[in-house]
Amino acid sequence: HKNQKALIMKAILLVRVSTKTQDFDEQERAIYEMAIKDGYSPDDIIPICEKESGIKLSEEERAGLNRMKELIETDNAINCVYCWEVSRIARRKKINFSVLDYLINHKVQLVIKEPSIRLFKDNGDIDEGAEMIFTLFSQMAESEMRTKLARWKRTKDAKRKESEVQIISTCTDYVRKYR
Repeated sequence: HKNQKALIMKAILLVRVSTKTQDFDEQERAIYEMAIKDGYSPDDIIPICEKESGIKLSEEERAGLNRMKELIETDNAINCVYCWEVSRIARRKKINFSVLDYLINHKVQLVIKEPSIRLFKDNGDIDEGAEMIFTLFSQMAESEMRTKLARWKRTKDAKRKESEVQIISTCTDYVRKYR
């Protein structure tokens, strides 16, 4: 990664929740503590917290990812990105792989809390095992979202059919009553 022995090292906390009602305090607190344990000072930890969809938005539409890239491009002291879990980066593996490639190309460490992943070894080489786990969890995040979307569609379809049956039943009762 970027010169670990530099006087100032900065880390980004990449935090995302999907809905306006969700809270990101727990995610932010846990990865903040990880950054502190890894030697970052509170002043050199930059939180990026966004409430945005990890499945609906394209990579270019994701404010959090755009902010992360902008900071990395403009501040050479940033050498690490912390994230709660792979699905907090994105629910689409194409976006996760793009972010991974971006961090590799900029020699910025990626640390995931759950499961524990550190992209680069201490010597700066990519940890092949960590990269495989990242790939697996990217696929799981996308598959999990596809399953949720299918379940939501089935529920919506069932409720629509139930409403149609109720309307037909109500109309039938009305016709019987007033014949």
